[in-house]
Amino acid sequence: MSKVLVIGLDGGTLDLVEPWAKQGKLPVLAGLMESGKFGPLRSVIPVLSSAAWASFMTGMNPGKHGLIDFVRREKNSYRLRLLNRTHMRGASLWQMLSEQGHKVGVLNVPMTYPPEEVNGFIVSGLGTPDFKPFTFPQELGDELLKRGYVVNKRVVFNPGNEDAFIREAHQIADQTTGTALRLMREKEWDFFMLVYRDTDEMPHFFWRHMDPNHPAHDPKSDLRYKDAILEYYQNLDTAIGKLVDAAGPDTTTLIISDHGMGPLYKDVLLNEWLRQNGYLETTSSQAQLQGTGRFLANLGLTRTNISSTLRRTGLGSLENRIKDLLGDRIEILPRTPRADFPDAIDWTRTRAYSFGYHGQIYINLAGREPGGIVAPGEEYVQLCQQIKLELRALVDPTDGAPVVDAIYDRDEIFSGPCEEYAPDLTVVMRDLSFITRKGYEFGDQPGKIFSAPQTGESGSHRYLGMLIMNGAQVDQGSLPASDPVLYDLAPTILHLLGSPIHTEMDGNVLEDWISTNYPVKTGKYLCMEESLAPRDQNLSDEDEKELIERLKGLGYLE
Repeated sequence: MSKVLVIGLDGGTLDLVEPWAKQGKLPVLAGLMESGKFGPLRSVIPVLSSAAWASFMTGMNPGKHGLIDFVRREKNSYRLRLLNRTHMRGASLWQMLSEQGHKVGVLNVPMTYPPEEVNGFIVSGLGTPDFKPFTFPQELGDELLKRGYVVNKRVVFNPGNEDAFIREAHQIADQTTGTALRLMREKEWDFFMLVYRDTDEMPHFFWRHMDPNHPAHDPKSDLRYKDAILEYYQNLDTAIGKLVDAAGPDTTTLIISDHGMGPLYKDVLLNEWLRQNGYLETTSSQAQLQGTGRFLANLGLTRTNISSTLRRTGLGSLENRIKDLLGDRIEILPRTPRADFPDAIDWTRTRAYSFGYHGQIYINLAGREPGGIVAPGEEYVQLCQQIKLELRALVDPTDGAPVVDAIYDRDEIFSGPCEEYAPDLTVVMRDLSFITRKGYEFGDQPGKIFSAPQTGESGSHRYLGMLIMNGAQVDQGSLPASDPVLYDLAPTILHLLGSPIHTEMDGNVLEDWISTNYPVKTGKYLCMEESLAPRDQNLSDEDEKELIERLKGLGYLE
């Protein structure tokens, strides 16, 4: 059995990679595609990195593992709590491989904080706070920091700092490549995985520069950055060549993405739509900041702005010391100019509300929500049907065309014991070129349902990612017959390494992608049985605030 190398390109998409490879702009990827197999890889709904990477690492749908978004409503409250690995039900791929005696190495995979104990090492990825232990074993982190390893990026995208953003994206990519090559040489491993994050972030902020059909495209000003995404992919193309060479000829390589990318045109303020249609009521003042808070917000003196400035200038540790010094007095500074989500809504008169990135709607259900007013059963069903009917009539006033592609009931896309955390309705709008965000409805311009993206983004996620397989256990030539989904990859990797597939998994081994001479086995894992109940360990309030600010900088939260 060969080793397995997994290279994750967060947001990697064949819509870009395939034509660039055919044009000779990505020679390494072109060679791997030609001598191996490749095709689109279906993601999960909602199409978010948190849900998707958790589905990859567990082989289960979000209704089983429970990481449906980056946040979850806290029980007996309307407060939204940030999720981390400990909220994930089920064992990770590297836990299962470790139990089978395989040596594993994991670098920069999202949703792996806090790092878990494995037979090898982990360097946690997206969702890791600064100045906290981020590796297993912990001494590996000390070693990496001495070498200058940067846990989180410092530059938050803003119009005008494009050059700094691009420069840091390449620096982090080079850091990831260099760290991976060194660990591959110095550590024993049977399975090694790393993820590059900026194949997601670069398209989020630079798509309009390369897309002449994007409404925000400006042929003159965008000329400077029209190849920014391509040049980042070309950096990774060279890096992938080095990684594949370092892994050796007896290694099976998978290049995967958690979802694809495409243009983003508009934000849809779904809570405002719910309000205008009588499903949601705001508080009497619409929770606008008052007095000193409003004055400070108008001056730009918010915790969000100050935090972003300190981190952008490399003074993140000073921010922590300020917080420790001020304690509760820091609350004098407003977090943002907008109201916090739970405070803006009158829950006693609200039947439906929304939070999330792609159109999640929750019913304010009696017995589930703390102030639920909708009765389970017939009233719930009728309300969902009424909302779906009215949403399908929603049109964009700019072009008069319908907005909604599909509306899914909860049980259509989620199954499992964590289904209780899932939205009651999930709305997909214009192939995800229209998306939702929590909180902007409760700002200074109430009444708007549609707006240009308020984060500077011009690109967003798509359902189809990519899969390239090459190496010792992959046939060359014929196209695979299967239409793979993200959670097929964990069972496939287990099989490549001769390990059984846990019966709890939703995914299947991609037998038409690989050539193994031994049958697929199923079995039980002690680590899976021990982790089938959620192990919620909330972050500290300060760590949670830090990570929320970072996710807001990426456009995933308000």
